[in-house]
Formats: sequence, structure tokens, C-alpha cells
Amino acid sequence: MSNGVPIVTPGQLHAEQLAGNSPALVDVRTAAEYRAGHIPGAQLIPGDELSPAAIEDHLGRTGPGRDETLYITCHAGPRAARAAERLRQSGYTNIALVEGGTQRWEQAGLPLQRCGSAISLERQVQIAIGSLLILKVVLGYGVHELFFAVAAVIGAGLIFAGVSRWCGMAELMARLPWNRSVNCPEQAQA
Repeated sequence: MSNGVPIVTPGQLHAEQLAGNSPALVDVRTAAEYRAGHIPGAQLIPGDELSPAAIEDHLGRTGPGRDETLYITCHAGPRAARAAERLRQSGYTNIALVEGGTQRWEQAGLPLQRCGSAISLERQVQIAIGSLLILKVVLGYGVHELFFAVAAVIGAGLIFAGVSRWCGMAELMARLPWNRSVNCPEQAQA
């Protein structure tokens, strides 16, 4: 259990799907991550949009999380655990986390649905931070040495993100237009 929330392995969830059940499964990653590969049957509800109303709207029924188990996944687990805690505070009592998220699902050799290619949010943040650091060094040598101080601010932000597991840059990048497109189910291919 993770903070009192039961955990199901990818194999157990896949066995339930193979048995003909349609478990209620919510993926709380960004649209770009979802398009790059998600567990078949997962409904995308990004973490910042997750609410009881969004669950009922996306799943088309009111039982998940109450009368039937609502499975939650993300890339590796931390975002799903935070989402589960928010849902528990909203009165949901029948929630389970997919152990290791989509990453563990793929490592287990289970099928993913893909809707084209996309750069993961984590890689987008790495590219943005690397680009900012290079820009600050160039500006520090070419314009004014105070630009070197900005590199320290970026470093402090990275330390904060590592300690708190909250990354402001990732939150900002998730709101960019190419990370918000959700027309994946129409394009999904196993």
C-alpha cells in the first residue's frame, strides 16, 4: 500500500482486462505523455484537471472510486499517488494505484496504445533547462556577468524540484499547446 492506497501490479491489471472486465483506469499524465504511450483502456485526465466531475464525465459512470475500483496511473507512480490522495479527500474510497505506472507496464512487456510520437514532459524540461543555462552563460560572458547569477536561481529550482517532487517548469510546460492536445483515442493504435 502507498499511503493507505492499495497497489495493483501491471500483470494483475492486465489479467483483469484479459478476463473481459473493463476496469476504470485513469491516466493523470500530460496529453503529450499519454499520446506517446498509455495503458489500453486508460482515460486521460491530467492531474491538474482531476476531480470527481471529470472522472464521471470521462468514464461515463458514477461507480468508479466508490462501488468499483478506480485504478490510477502516471509515468512511474508519484503523480498517481498524489492524485489518489486528492480523490480520497473528495470521498473516494475504492482506489488502487498501478505499481510503477506506465513505465513498469511497458517494462513488463505489456501492450501500450500510442497516438504518434511525443517528447516526454521530463525530457522537455531537461531541454528547456539546459537551453536556459547555455543562454545564461553566453549572456554572462557577452552582455553582463549578472547573468551568471540566474544560473544559480535555476540550480536552486532544480534542488527544490528534486526535494519536493514539484517542478514549476514541468507545470508550465504541461500547459503549452502541444502538450494539451487530447484527440488521442481517435488515433490510438496498439
